Amino acid sequence: MNRMTFLMPRSFRFVGIFFFSLGIIVGITRFYFGIKPEALEIKVFAFYSSYLQSKFMQFISNNMIEELTGFFLISGLFLIAFSRERREGALMDAIRLKSFFISVYLNFLFLIISLFVTYGLAFVYMLMINMGVGLLTYIINFRILLFLNRSRLLDS
Repeated sequence: MNRMTFLMPRSFRFVGIFFFSLGIIVGITRFYFGIKPEALEIKVFAFYSSYLQSKFMQFISNNMIEELTGFFLISGLFLIAFSRERREGALMDAIRLKSFFISVYLNFLFLIISLFVTYGLAFVYMLMINMGVGLLTYIINFRILLFLNRSRLLDS
């Protein structure tokens, strides 16, 4: 039976693990050690930028280390979450769907709690964290459900 699937090849998971690890390393370098390499200070086009003054639709000078951190973390999680497993089938689809719903509920809960316990710029930081929380909770839920259903997966 030919099923339509939107999953990426299994090998993409390893690329995702590499990207996610690189994102953690770059993030620790930037946010824990406070290092901002001069080589990443470049002019970029900004649709909107607000730091000391607001700028619209113009080129600005920006150190891209924060953007690279976000890119590697979110891309890595995406690749890990949506790569094929060795054995795909109806049971695997059900596990993926259940994991998806659990992660959406948890992501919604995280957002609602953030709304009532963080204010001002801290809430913006929570929104940035929220970008990766959904994928991370999906991956964790999926792996837990795979572990709990391992005997059923081996029988199919």
